[in-house]
Amino acid sequence: MITMKMTYEKSHLFMHTSHGKWLVDTGAPSSISPGLHLSFDQNGYQRAFEVPATYMGISIPTLTDLVGVEFKGLLGTDILNEYDILWDIEAETMQLTENELDASSLGLVGNEQAIGNIMGVPTLDVKFAGCSQTMFFDTGATHTYLTNFNEQLPPQSKEVEDFLPGFGKFTTKLSQINFEIDQVKYLLQTGELPTLIGMSLSLAGSEGIIGNEIMIHRRIGYFPRRNAMLIGPSLPRQA
Repeated sequence: MITMKMTYEKSHLFMHTSHGKWLVDTGAPSSISPGLHLSFDQNGYQRAFEVPATYMGISIPTLTDLVGVEFKGLLGTDILNEYDILWDIEAETMQLTENELDASSLGLVGNEQAIGNIMGVPTLDVKFAGCSQTMFFDTGATHTYLTNFNEQLPPQSKEVEDFLPGFGKFTTKLSQINFEIDQVKYLLQTGELPTLIGMSLSLAGSEGIIGNEIMIHRRIGYFPRRNAMLIGPSLPRQA
């Protein structure tokens, strides 16, 4: 098991390495970093990954400007999906291994749920307003988003600015929405995607994005090689 330091800065997850911080992004099918490679050492065996400098015109300088945090690379699913992973924001750790992780041995409480995959990005089956739909699980997204909001937003909705690589910046109003995943309800700050982005997601087979807010105060087991994940509570803090 490899244990890396992980921090939550400006609503984004960062894995710390000797080369600096890497943005952890399951919504990105390709890792990127200018002039760097990434390697993990497990049980004396070092596995190295060659990382392109750009992907579909997206570069690290552009992303650091959008995120507002300096970092050296983006860690996408081309690398993440090679491992079983345990994310724990409160403990500031990201643990990963090439071995198959057993959820119970990690102290994770709950049932594993199936995840899908669209173009390298994990998906979840989610219930919203009584309807089942497929949504991306995107650790790089600061909020949850729907392609189409059928409900009238309350007047106190907060307007925020966000961005999606490849589409740029956009503004949306957030509302607290209940989502159900594997019979468990999660109250998440949710906005509506701009029409063009929403249409692109719908054409790909997704009706929205579950962002990283769902990871706060929880431990997330991510097991992409067996198409499963588990959302469990954080461990109680020791006195």
